[in-house]
Amino acid sequence: MTGAHAVLLDLQGTVYAGDALVPGADRAVGALRDAGHAVRFVTNTDSQDSPSLLAMLRHLGLELDAGELFTPVDAAAAYFGQQPGARVHVLAIDPVRDQLAASVDVVGPDDSPTHVVVGDTRGILSYDSLDAAFRPVLDGAELVALQHGRWFYSGGRPAIDTGSIVAAIEHAAQVTARTLGKPSVDFLRLAVGTISPEPSPERTWMVGDDRASDVAMGRDAGVRTVLVRTGKFERQQAEPDLPEPELVVDDVTAVPDLLAREPAA
Repeated sequence: MTGAHAVLLDLQGTVYAGDALVPGADRAVGALRDAGHAVRFVTNTDSQDSPSLLAMLRHLGLELDAGELFTPVDAAAAYFGQQPGARVHVLAIDPVRDQLAASVDVVGPDDSPTHVVVGDTRGILSYDSLDAAFRPVLDGAELVALQHGRWFYSGGRPAIDTGSIVAAIEHAAQVTARTLGKPSVDFLRLAVGTISPEPSPERTWMVGDDRASDVAMGRDAGVRTVLVRTGKFERQQAEPDLPEPELVVDDVTAVPDLLAREPAA
């Protein structure tokens, strides 16, 4: 990767919005690859399994390989692969649960789980299901959040995100969840670890629309941070306490030129 950079691109709000790519996003990604940069798509999406998300992105017109996509579900599989004997209760939609079950021992809430994983719960959340996830945590199971976002855009409208559901269990059980997705620095490091040779922080760029997740994670990891003015940008202007990025650009199409101005290694 001599002379090249690693570019970590957020997806929703950065590369695509709603059911369409941000105009020119596909060309920007192509330009980054043509310049020799390693591209990874790092997303907090936990409402789809990785194969269906990959298919959706390709349907939108984004060319990418499975190895370029990194999600909290992928991070969870990697984490539990390092936890021998883990018995995991999953509070998440069926496709996510099924992806984890392919490599993790997924059990019911009354089967002595060692961990409780919380992901996207749209369409399945009830008082009973939340209570069932809470009880093992109160008894000592580790609470694991696929991601800790507060809200996201759904159909152009703000919607409660996974982190807000996790917060209910944290409050009730008086614990702090282990977060596997953004803004966890471990999530960024796992994604960067898929690039060979692994780039230095100075040559790693995190590009996203969310100061609370993308920028916070990038700054904590010591990498370069770029905020785009698409997605959450406008709404977050009313939240002055959020971390500031190193650079702000109109949209993802500005990123190739930004990197082109960087000095060679």
